[in-house]
Amino acid sequence: MKRSDFFIRLTAALLLIAVLGFIGVYVYDAVMTTYVTTEAVGYSIEETVPVQGYIIRTETVLSDVGVSTLPIVREGERVAVGQAIAVELLDRVALDMAAEIRTLNMRIAQLESLDGDISSAGFTSVRNLSAAVHSGNLTRLDELALSVQTHIFTEGRVTPRDELPELKAKLERLEAGSDGMRAIYAPLSGTFSQTIDGFEHITPSMLVEILPSALEELFSMPGHTFGAGKLVTEYDWRYAVIVDATDANRMIVGRRMTVQFQGAYHADIEMLVEHIGRREGDKCVVVFSSDRSIHDFAPLRILRADLVFGTVTGIRVPREAIHLDEDGKTHLFLQSGARAERVDVEILREAGDGYLVRDGAESGSPLRVGATIIVSANDLYHGKIVG
Repeated sequence: MKRSDFFIRLTAALLLIAVLGFIGVYVYDAVMTTYVTTEAVGYSIEETVPVQGYIIRTETVLSDVGVSTLPIVREGERVAVGQAIAVELLDRVALDMAAEIRTLNMRIAQLESLDGDISSAGFTSVRNLSAAVHSGNLTRLDELALSVQTHIFTEGRVTPRDELPELKAKLERLEAGSDGMRAIYAPLSGTFSQTIDGFEHITPSMLVEILPSALEELFSMPGHTFGAGKLVTEYDWRYAVIVDATDANRMIVGRRMTVQFQGAYHADIEMLVEHIGRREGDKCVVVFSSDRSIHDFAPLRILRADLVFGTVTGIRVPREAIHLDEDGKTHLFLQSGARAERVDVEILREAGDGYLVRDGAESGSPLRVGATIIVSANDLYHGKIVG
C-alpha cells in the first residue's frame, strides 16, 4: 500500500514538473519572441549617373568701350537689335545716375510682373536670394536683393503697383537729363549677360566628334576676352559631359533624357541627346541640347548634374525581413491570416536600410502593396501560426 502511494506521488510530481516546464517554455517563448511586422508600401528609385559638364552657346562679346560702363538691362534679358543695353560714363555724376536708372528699370519691371499673391512672391524672392548666395552665383545679386525689397519690405505699407507712375516719371526725368553718358546699343538681337569668362569663342560646331581629352583641353585655359558683356544670339544651347562608355551605350541619339542640374542652377530639364562622341579609353563625350531657359543659363559655364536613365518601381522591404535559403533563393514571410506564408522575392535595388523588390503584381506572388510583411519572429517557417 505504501509502495502504491509512493508511485502515485512520484507520478504526480513528474506531471507537475512537466506542466511547469511547459508553462515555463511558453512564458519564455512569449517573453523572448520578437514578432514585428510592417505594411508593404510602393517605392520608386531614380536611376541616375552624376556628371559635370560645360554649357556651350553661340555668343558675341560686346566691344569694350572703357572701364566706366554700366549695363542698363537685366541679366538674362532678351534685347533687340539697336536697343540700348549699356552706357559709357564720362564722370562720377553720370555713374551715380546710371546706377539709379538701372535700379529703377529693374524695380519697374518687377512691379509690372506682380500678379496674384504678393506674400507668395515674397517667399519666392527670399528663397531665390538665399539659393544664389548659397551657391556662390552672385551675377544677379542686386536684382534679387531688390526683389526682396519689392515683395517684402513694401508689403503692408503701400500697394507696390501704386508706385509705378511715380517711378516711371522719375525714370523719364533721369533719362532726359543724362548728360555725361553715352549709350551702347546691341549690334544683334539676343540674350544679354554681363558675365564674360573667356570661353565665348567655343561654339556648338566644335563639339562634333570631340574626344574627352580634347573637351577638357578646350576648357582648361580661358581666353583673354574683355567687353561690356555678351549676347547669346541663339535660343539653342548645349551641355557637353564626359561619361563612361557603358552609360553612353544606353543612350540613343534623338531621344530625350531628364537632366537634373545642381549647384548654381537647380532644375530638371528634358534635353535632347544630340551627339555621342567616339570612345577614348572607357570614356566618351555626350552632347545634350535644349531651347529652354537660355535666360537662366546665359551667365553659367560649368555645372554639375544627374542624368536620369529611368525609374525603378517596386516594394520597399526592411533588410531584416529578407532571408536566404540553402539554395541561394531570397524570400520573406507574409502574415496571411493567422499563418506565416513564404514568398520568394527578386531584389531590384538597395534602398537605404532596406531593399526594393519586385511587386507581386508583376511576378504573380502575394506580395502586394498593403500586405503585412513579417520583419522578425522566432523560429519562422512556412505555415507557422503567428496571429
